[in-house]
Amino acid sequence: MAKRPTVEEELAEIKSQLGVLQQQVEEIQKKLEGPFVPVAEILRRRGLAFRRANPTDNLLLPPKISPAKEHQFYEMMKRYSFRIFLRELIARRDSSSPSRPTSLQRFCSPEVEEEYLLILLRCGILRERKSGIALAHDGVRNFGGTLEWFVAQVMEREFSSSAIWGVRLDHLKSGGDYDVLSWVEGNLLYLEVKSSPPKHIEGSEIGSFLDRVEALRPNFAILLVDTELRMKDKIVPLFGEELADKEVATGPGEAKPIRRLFDETFLIQDQIFLTNSRPNLISNLARILRWWLGSKGNRAMEAGDD
Repeated sequence: MAKRPTVEEELAEIKSQLGVLQQQVEEIQKKLEGPFVPVAEILRRRGLAFRRANPTDNLLLPPKISPAKEHQFYEMMKRYSFRIFLRELIARRDSSSPSRPTSLQRFCSPEVEEEYLLILLRCGILRERKSGIALAHDGVRNFGGTLEWFVAQVMEREFSSSAIWGVRLDHLKSGGDYDVLSWVEGNLLYLEVKSSPPKHIEGSEIGSFLDRVEALRPNFAILLVDTELRMKDKIVPLFGEELADKEVATGPGEAKPIRRLFDETFLIQDQIFLTNSRPNLISNLARILRWWLGSKGNRAMEAGDD
């Protein structure tokens, strides 16, 4: 059982909170000094109305979490094993002993599991019950909403690009559901985030993603599958099949090959990127942004050549 925090640990948390507040003040100053344009304003300028953004009903985070604890949770979310841990906790939320999901031994040691449980208890994401440790927010159905929140935070905190998540746009043929939208140096970015492994992703989901890209017409889009498994085995062929089907439906056009940029990151139709979380989710996004903003069109500087 995870132990309760000591006085020293509480003092350390207060110190951490002061550091986070200082960081937030510095971030606000940067936004005031630079062109930080809210995505909501960009959508309104394009005549796009939305009925929902940044929903909290499916988030693991408590509604009134402190800035320090939110920052700590965000930093932990950078770890792939931590995200896998959270998915397992959610999947086992009705288990008789949710505090000890045995399948996690593949992803972390008992010591790391104890560390994760303690952090989640401190953040108010888990709570202790007579039957064991359980999720504090009973309404969380899956990990998708929290992962969308995290990716939106990555865009803002790591790349100084405004972002919103869980967006529902009105009057679009595709249905209008967008996981993450971000404004990156004058470019509207649509990020589709998949928390399921490739084997659970079907062609219809790829087709719906392509439909949403066509309906919104962002400057570029990224399909991010939060996995360390290879993309070329299933997801890349699914893209090929869906693109072929759309070509049959719309008539022949100039076919553009799906090409690898680096590792398991691919470029599709010179506008859509497919990537995973290996070796690191944030570094993969950084390399994609670098390619789009700096190396695009210059084959001598493509990401796969460095």
